[in-house]
Amino acid sequence: MKQLLFVTSNDHKVLTAKHVCKQFDISVTRHNLDLQEIQSISGETIAKHKAHQAFDLLKQPLVVTDDTWEIPGLNGFPGPYMKYVNQWFTPTDFLRLTKPLKDRRIILHQIICYQDSSGQKIFTHPVEGILLAEARGVSSYPIFTIVSFDGGKHSSAEINSAGYTAINNHYTAWHPLCEWLSRK
Repeated sequence: MKQLLFVTSNDHKVLTAKHVCKQFDISVTRHNLDLQEIQSISGETIAKHKAHQAFDLLKQPLVVTDDTWEIPGLNGFPGPYMKYVNQWFTPTDFLRLTKPLKDRRIILHQIICYQDSSGQKIFTHPVEGILLAEARGVSSYPIFTIVSFDGGKHSSAEINSAGYTAINNHYTAWHPLCEWLSRK
C-alpha cells in the first residue's frame, strides 16, 4: 500500500482524501503545520506556496490543498477568500447575499499540489453544487449550511454531521492525483 502525507488542519478535507485514496490502495497520513497562506486571486499559487513551505519543513513527499469557491451569480465571489468569508459571515449573511440570485450554482474548485524533491505537480477539478434558499444543519463553516452537492436533498452541513463529506460521491481532484500516484 502506498503512503501519502497530507498537510492540512481541515478535517473535512482529510475525510475526502481518505475516502478517495482508499479506492486506489493509498493510505493517507495527516500532518498539521501552521503554514503561511499568502493572499492571491489564484488558488493554484496559494497551494504551490503552501506545498513549498511544507516540503522545506518536512523534507518528504506530500500534498497540500487549496479550495476556491465560485458563485457565478456573484461574479465569482468569494474565490480563494472563502476561508476568511466563513469567519466573517453567518449562514444568515450568506442567505441575504444569495437570495436574489437567479443563477443558484456554486462551484468548488479543488486544487491539490503534490511536492517532492523533483518539484511540484498540480491536480484540479471543479465540483458543482447549488445554493439553498434556507440554511440546513450546523457547521463551523457557515457556507456548508446553504450549499448542496446532491441537487438540494441535503446541505453539506447535514451530510458532514453524518460523518461523510458532501463530495464523497463525486469525481474530485483526488481522483487524478491517485491515478497518477498509482502509476508512479
